[in-house]
Amino acid sequence: MKPQDIVTAIKKRWWVILVLTLIAALTGTLIARFKSPVYKVEVQMAATAPQSMATGNVDPTVQLSMSLVMPTIATAVESIKIAEATHQRLLKSGIDIPAETLLDKVSASAVPNSNGLKISFTDASPTRVAEIANAWAAESSAILGKDPILLGGKLEVTNAAVPPKKPTQPKPLVYLGLGVFLGLVVGFTIVIGWEYFDPHFRSEEETEEMLGVPVLGTIPKKQQSEAVNAEIYSGLKASLLFSLDGKSATSVTVAEAIPHGSGYTTAINLAKSVANMGGRTLLVDCDLRKRNVSALMGAAKLSGVAEILEKGEALKDKVTATSMPNLLLLPAGRASGSPSDILATQKFAELVPLLEVSFEWVVISVPPLNAAVDAALVATRTRATLVVIDAQTCTRNTALKALQALRRLQLEPSGVVLTNVKTRKQGRSYEHA
Repeated sequence: MKPQDIVTAIKKRWWVILVLTLIAALTGTLIARFKSPVYKVEVQMAATAPQSMATGNVDPTVQLSMSLVMPTIATAVESIKIAEATHQRLLKSGIDIPAETLLDKVSASAVPNSNGLKISFTDASPTRVAEIANAWAAESSAILGKDPILLGGKLEVTNAAVPPKKPTQPKPLVYLGLGVFLGLVVGFTIVIGWEYFDPHFRSEEETEEMLGVPVLGTIPKKQQSEAVNAEIYSGLKASLLFSLDGKSATSVTVAEAIPHGSGYTTAINLAKSVANMGGRTLLVDCDLRKRNVSALMGAAKLSGVAEILEKGEALKDKVTATSMPNLLLLPAGRASGSPSDILATQKFAELVPLLEVSFEWVVISVPPLNAAVDAALVATRTRATLVVIDAQTCTRNTALKALQALRRLQLEPSGVVLTNVKTRKQGRSYEHA
């Protein structure tokens, strides 16, 4: 997957990213709104060495030694013994919290390079957390003051806890930011994954690379004005001639890969575009099964190709005029036998050169490649073959299988026409969205 494909995916499905981001942001906000608050306080304590009998001052050697054992003292502060003593003290204040639960609320740590100690407490109540902290500190001072770990010194509170004014959790902005971040990550992942696993063609380059056939034109999904439409098909004709390296292309088979309707409409529009430029053009409906072109041109009930090939009726009696100058139509007619068998006859092989002599351009519409062998049979008789692929409905694998119908007959298509392509308007030109 190329970088431009990622950009295209984001542009195509930006709304997925937006929706998921908004949902995630709203979820984060609601969680912050209804999540139980957590209040946190901190008590600071200090270990003081005993006074020297000789000087009456704090013994510096012991004081230094105590700074080295402060991590051990911090561990002792978190003991179940102090938790049980704190539980009994809190009961006198009407607070009944089990010792094990109290132990989960406390965290002690030594202040580096000092005799200081920080003890943190959390609880859902601001007043209760302060009471727990002060009770715990008092019990720590009383119990550890008798412990040899203090080397005969004492542990004193230097900063008592007071009820906090605001909870430490939840933080609405943090939850909102986290929601937005997760929404963006999930949104981008889904959009890029969606594009990566999308079985349809993502670009002209990918189409050419996978099929091994040049893309000669793209037909926008949105209906264009007559001027723009004429320009598109004029470019298609020019690309077709260029791809043939100067060879004559008086007859062209236009076949869609799968049934969708874009094949015969492309054939009609191409024929109209060529005729509009002054070339005497014949539009031939060789879809003897559904006769879509004949129906669209108002000639569904007229005889045509089928009668010429089956009954030997004269060609000149079957060619009919259309409302557009320079554009004539040879309807499909009604076949009594198998269309494939009819198109495989020598009569059809002789018919195409005859048409090429009489007209500057012969545009032949055929059934879809994956629906019948008719398209491949006709393509073997014409000088160029265009395969029409609907960008929204035809998958990559389906297009490859459709081309196999031509390649089985040792026939390589002249090019591909991508239809139903989403575009964005820029001034008077169009480029892929």
